[in-house]
Amino acid sequence: MAEASAPLRILVAGAGLFGREHLDRLIKRDDVRIAGIADPNPAACDLARARYRVADLFTDPLEMIARVPADGVIVATPSSTHVEIALRAIGHGRAVLLEKPVAPSADLALRIAETAESAGVMVLPGHVLRHDRNHQRLVEIVKSGGVGSPLYVNARRYRDDSHVARYSDIDPVLMTLIHDIDLALWVAGAPFRAARAWRNPAVGFRSMTATTCITTTGVICDLRTAWTFAAGDLPADRLEVVGDRGSVELEVGRTLHHYAEGNCRGLDLVAPDDALANELDHFLGCLRDPQRKPALTLRDAAAGLNLAGGLLRSLESGGTQEVMA
Repeated sequence: MAEASAPLRILVAGAGLFGREHLDRLIKRDDVRIAGIADPNPAACDLARARYRVADLFTDPLEMIARVPADGVIVATPSSTHVEIALRAIGHGRAVLLEKPVAPSADLALRIAETAESAGVMVLPGHVLRHDRNHQRLVEIVKSGGVGSPLYVNARRYRDDSHVARYSDIDPVLMTLIHDIDLALWVAGAPFRAARAWRNPAVGFRSMTATTCITTTGVICDLRTAWTFAAGDLPADRLEVVGDRGSVELEVGRTLHHYAEGNCRGLDLVAPDDALANELDHFLGCLRDPQRKPALTLRDAAAGLNLAGGLLRSLESGGTQEVMA
């Protein structure tokens, strides 16, 4: 671990689109030194070398982790590579920020979690909306009893149809709906027991994926994602929580409304808000202070992947799936 006053040495595995989102924020910080970048794509390495002027660039993230001293590793590579990279980082005692989905399955996420727990190494799942201040405010209203006991969660996340080509190898359940799965788990505070998913099989990913899930405490959740829109203006991402004493709903970037005791109260949004920068602040803060509790754990992320797996099985079978972990 670096001295308290020294910059934290951070490695970044993955210099593609989202890896560069991390790097663009890290390069602006005085308390961080980008110690190395790795990406198997030579063009991505060339771009990273020019943009971030990092001396240590690698095509193999495993080699980078083994060779370059560091305090933490950000893993922004494809999900299929996460287990191997995370386990290598944990083996070297490096804290990890592991982008979503943290692993291809809940079982593999739990394997990383068990290894990290045995080694005493922190792994923070990259569920960025846990660090968005407007989502945090909605959850605070729910957790403080502002809507009574939660009964229902409704979420939508619509994207343009370029996602079909950009993410042809990852199902929308794992690419975009995974955010809403995590939000539902966060709000409900309980695991899911059953799930059902629907999608038009004739059109594949360029479709609506509609799901209905229920938690062990009886909270019903309708979660939807669609990759059907033309590029341009899209409906805002939306999260609504209904309780037995009211509701709260967020339209991202637009409104936050709290309904209680017969009144509607419009709340000011935090704007601008950079959730990814907030997430990096949190990760780096946990590195500086080992006693600080991470916002969520790999076991939380595994619970979300368990539900995602049930939804994928439902799409295959056309039936309801039991999803108790």
